[in-house]
Amino acid sequence: MAAYRANFGDLLEPGFRKIAFDSYKEIPGVREKVFTTYTMEHDSEKVSEITGFGYPQETAEGGVVHYEDPVQGFDKTYAPKKWTLGFKVSREMVEDDRYNTIKKMPQALGRAFRRWEERDAAQVLNRAFNSSYLGSDSEELCSTSHDRADPTTGGVQSNANSAGIILSETNLETGMLAMRGQLDDKGMRIVARAKLLLVPVELDKEAHEVIDSPYKQGTADNDMNYYKGKFQIIDWDFMDRNATHWFLIDPTLSTLSWYWRWRPRFAQDETMDTDMAIYKMTARWANGWDNWRGVWGSQGDGASYSG
Repeated sequence: MAAYRANFGDLLEPGFRKIAFDSYKEIPGVREKVFTTYTMEHDSEKVSEITGFGYPQETAEGGVVHYEDPVQGFDKTYAPKKWTLGFKVSREMVEDDRYNTIKKMPQALGRAFRRWEERDAAQVLNRAFNSSYLGSDSEELCSTSHDRADPTTGGVQSNANSAGIILSETNLETGMLAMRGQLDDKGMRIVARAKLLLVPVELDKEAHEVIDSPYKQGTADNDMNYYKGKFQIIDWDFMDRNATHWFLIDPTLSTLSWYWRWRPRFAQDETMDTDMAIYKMTARWANGWDNWRGVWGSQGDGASYSG
């Protein structure tokens, strides 16, 4: 049995581990540019919000100070899911492999995990207008009817375009101004500034035409392009293909969050009865958003939306 272990699973595992993690790093990560990453210390993480205060009140000399109570906001709980993937290799395959087939397996394993990490993060944006995926305020990430935690300060707010405007220079300004108008739960301006323009790959060309041209798009007047250099364009391969959705994000305010319970781990074992070596990767993570502020989106299909 000692010889079996030395010549089979344990002999392969160290190299497999390196190959798997090197392959995991091959795919450029967009998630880190859009989501804030945290380490989860417990089986779940709860984010509790509390409102700030409104404007100060003018008080006469000797008058009583105006006191105001903060209000409990919406709570968000992140619970990690466990993801696993592995493969089995027979002893005969190890001994007879002429074409380095086995060495390609951990590469594929690492790439599969990386792709799923990116896809799972992108799904938060893919589902931003989907009523089956709601946030702590019981609304979609991009909604026209977000409630305020303090309802006495006004009505609902919107961070979604109700007309599904397409990506263009004029509509970019519409989105930018809408984000500038976002208020906190006390009705105070939060000074949101869109810095990221997030698009699927199908809109990458349009995004660069709007942002990167030195002159105003579609004119011959040599007017300056006001938006040149104002946004970082992120085209995400893992956003839904043939999608029209586009988003503006202020990374200083956005609460798009990614929690690692544990990062991908590579492990190996072997079975005595079947002469099979078993290799696996596992990980646990949670993702989502605490608060919709700092994000604005349009479905970009020209259709009305009232989520």
